[in-house]
Amino acid sequence: MAKQGVNLMIRIIIIALIIYGIIQIPFIIKAYWGRRKYQQKIKDGERQNQKIMEEQKKRDHR
Repeated sequence: MAKQGVNLMIRIIIIALIIYGIIQIPFIIKAYWGRRKYQQKIKDGERQNQKIMEEQKKRDHR
């Protein structure tokens, strides 16, 4: 009798973890895309800085 109760508890815990994981998936995807966009902004900013530095070097050499 006690073994059935333990099995039921384990099933409930497993089902709860599966549901929790399914609920978390959209948040994980959103965080991943947010990080990708943020990294892209950083790269774009670095490219912009590179252009500005190159233009300043050209001005300084004149």
